Amino acid sequence: MKRKQYIYIILTLLAACTILAYLFWPTKKRFDWRESYHYESKEPYGTFVVKELLQNYFPDQSFRLLQDSIYGALPTSTDTLSNFVFIGQAMLLDSTDLNALLQFVADGNRAFIASKTLPNELANQFDYGVCDYYWDDYWGYQDTMVQLTFAQADLNQDSAYQFQYLWRNKASSYEWHYMDPEFFCDSYHAAVPLAYYTLDSIVHFAQINYGEGSFFLHTIPLAFTNVQLLEDQGIAYADGVFSHLHEGPIYWDAYSHVSERLGRSRNDTNYGNRKLSGDSPLSYILSQPALAWAWYLLLAMAALYLLFRAKRKQAIVPVLAPNTNTSLEFLSTIGRLYFIQNNHRQLILQQMRLLLAFIRERYHLHTKALDTTFVEKLATKSEIEQAHLSKLLLMYQNIKQSNFVSDQTFIDFHQLVDHFYKNCK
Repeated sequence: MKRKQYIYIILTLLAACTILAYLFWPTKKRFDWRESYHYESKEPYGTFVVKELLQNYFPDQSFRLLQDSIYGALPTSTDTLSNFVFIGQAMLLDSTDLNALLQFVADGNRAFIASKTLPNELANQFDYGVCDYYWDDYWGYQDTMVQLTFAQADLNQDSAYQFQYLWRNKASSYEWHYMDPEFFCDSYHAAVPLAYYTLDSIVHFAQINYGEGSFFLHTIPLAFTNVQLLEDQGIAYADGVFSHLHEGPIYWDAYSHVSERLGRSRNDTNYGNRKLSGDSPLSYILSQPALAWAWYLLLAMAALYLLFRAKRKQAIVPVLAPNTNTSLEFLSTIGRLYFIQNNHRQLILQQMRLLLAFIRERYHLHTKALDTTFVEKLATKSEIEQAHLSKLLLMYQNIKQSNFVSDQTFIDFHQLVDHFYKNCK
């Protein structure tokens, strides 16, 4: 190795040590800004404060911490109505835990679940009434702050409840979740909105009746973390949410926690250690200054080794075939099937569903009511003429109510939709 390379290595090591010393030298308290939702954590996004609040919320009632399977831990007697509480990124339920929770609620008890995603196996148990609805998890949008209000007027304060996402004490963009407006498409549906974002009045807190009891679903677990409950308005908001609980024993689920990524994986596999994302060995290593130093120095040495040893020794990168979009192939197959069957009406309805999904995703507009207000908002955002949009929606409504669609009607509708896709901004 040349002398110049030795000099580069020494300078790089000195720079790495200087940076690590600056970042990890224990001169002041450093907070962990990750969303742990751990009931013992006093970090910004732990849930120590809300757990203490619930322990004393009903002074004459018991508070039990569930650190093992839900099955066998929840009461089966209906003499005293109880509450189940879960606050975290996501929850994972096996079949026995799911059945135990469903039976617990069906007996008249209440389950409060604040999470960024909801297990499919639980959501599929809800009664959607006559709605032609398919559960597609919570939706989300990016912002640094949200304003929330309750549907029950006496729970609101003079102004909306404001919650801001902080990262290292600075406002940062965050994905705030809410429920699909189509989830509340029918009065027969057992879902009742309880609280809204002030922006477009989208629901983030709802009651789902099940048997003799109810599920209370909340899409913003961040609202119940330590940093949010430092403010009086945070306490007032939490008090308004928990006022929907029975005045009875509370069962806090500290067992079913998983990361949002695992929660959205949507499979029934048992991942074993459910606290891996919060209490992993790496988390402990990084929490100890000496071990953290050793860990980062090890990474620095490994990076230097790769930097100097990989020169001219990297294997030839094979050419891989590009990924194919199987979703488009599936839609094409379905379209050909409807076309072969001469089922123009069903093909148009499917095409309209895709168009409405495109509008919701790109322009963040509600597509429940396709009225004049919707046309005006869509025309403003997409820069498509209102006359064109009105004609498209009128033809869609007529087709939806008819039993037969001619070839020419199908062609005309397709041309209207194609014009929208090609000219929308």
